[in-house]
Amino acid sequence: MRIMLRDVRQSFMCYWKPEPFPNSTDPTPYYSGTYLLPPDHPQLPELKKICVDLCNEKWGKRGPAIYKAIQMTGKIFLRDGNTKPDYDGFPGNWFISARSKVMPSYFDGQKQPVTEQQGLLYSGCYVNVALEMFAYTKGNNGLGARQRGVQYLRPGEAFGGGGPPASEDEFDEIDNPETEADEADSLLD
Repeated sequence: MRIMLRDVRQSFMCYWKPEPFPNSTDPTPYYSGTYLLPPDHPQLPELKKICVDLCNEKWGKRGPAIYKAIQMTGKIFLRDGNTKPDYDGFPGNWFISARSKVMPSYFDGQKQPVTEQQGLLYSGCYVNVALEMFAYTKGNNGLGARQRGVQYLRPGEAFGGGGPPASEDEFDEIDNPETEADEADSLLD
């Protein structure tokens, strides 16, 4: 099931180089992202319904019981941010964790490709995210989300010292250091 998640705050991100999840027994490297939604986010009811629908489609009559079980074990892409009280931005919000073995597409507001060097995407900015949600039975029952693409929407306060890199406009132009060294040498002569 696919959805375009709109206007969410980006938190943890592993966009440019896939990495295995920390403390995981799965060594597979993934591209990943975590996205924060306030409790009044307009798509939250739709996301909760998708969770129920995926469980009912996958497990039939057992769907409601399995849905409760995966909520308790955390094997679900949509979770209560209050379960992560030590992370900036999580308490009082909901969050979605998504990953992909294949590098997702990254775009700016004009749908132009974005690179890591541009520094446009950072933890704390607001984005739109193309997701695909699914039910799985690999190892445990659960509901996962695959990130397919991310679009930069607007800036936000950076989390954990992150943020966009400095732009050239922030620096002063410096005279040619070789010229200054030559002038200093001539003064000593």
